[in-house]
Amino acid sequence: MASQNLKMEEKTLNKPYNTTQLSPDTTMERHVYHRDQFAHYLRWTHVLKRLRINQRVLDWGCGSGNMLEVMYRNRYKGAAYAGLDVRPLTISKANEKYKDVPWAEFYTRDLCSKEGVHFKLHNQELGDYDSGCISNWDIITCFEVIEHIGKARADQFLYNITQHAGPQTTILLSTPIYDEAVGAADNHIINGEICEFEFNELKLILERYFIIEEKYGTFASQKDYKKLMNPEQRAFYDAVYPYFDSNILSNLMAPLFPEHSRNCLWVMKPKPSVINVDRFKRGHKVEELKNELD
Repeated sequence: MASQNLKMEEKTLNKPYNTTQLSPDTTMERHVYHRDQFAHYLRWTHVLKRLRINQRVLDWGCGSGNMLEVMYRNRYKGAAYAGLDVRPLTISKANEKYKDVPWAEFYTRDLCSKEGVHFKLHNQELGDYDSGCISNWDIITCFEVIEHIGKARADQFLYNITQHAGPQTTILLSTPIYDEAVGAADNHIINGEICEFEFNELKLILERYFIIEEKYGTFASQKDYKKLMNPEQRAFYDAVYPYFDSNILSNLMAPLFPEHSRNCLWVMKPKPSVINVDRFKRGHKVEELKNELD
């Protein structure tokens, strides 16, 4: 284990955050269903269920633009989509791939910047407008990102999200939940630090900035929930167990046990105290706000 950690430290030395991304295109290479990919599918469809025509979506840590791909393939017509990611090449490829979607744009940005995250849309249909106008974004998605940045950056990362949220903005954030018995994924370790959060640890941080409305497990191991099932849940499990494999079962059962899942989707609204524009104009620092909200 020590040698494994040493190799990981060597690989990630001097990297401010880990930029590894799951590629949906390779998940079916062996024609094997994998719970991680179906968890992505469930997150994307959860967004689609909430979307209304001509809404604005900010994809915080967009990667190659899979969220936009799902929206576009489902014939969703948005008012604006902006994808932000730290990787210039990834963003360049996304802009080229989706250049014919008139309401979509991608930008290379450091989502943990202490100067905030600023960009100006050049929307072909709406015209130019400032991304910082808090009424712009109906939905902000942040899927499988916070575990790649390092825990010391988490407050700034979440605070920066609130800078783009209004009272009615819905924020959807997903991330693995750390289980010491299982360990963290290699690409969730930066300079020897495990960057996955335990459930209550993450909940405490999220509650500084957001009102948590719903939470769903996206996949769970049988060992984590089998002893917790009530009679109705046990009956459901016994009915589907003979048909589905362990990967699908992990997705089916996880929403019933979010606190015991290996990955969780959080549905939130920004706290009114955090989106107060006058407070931001007075130049409050994240450290001051964190102490005030704890």
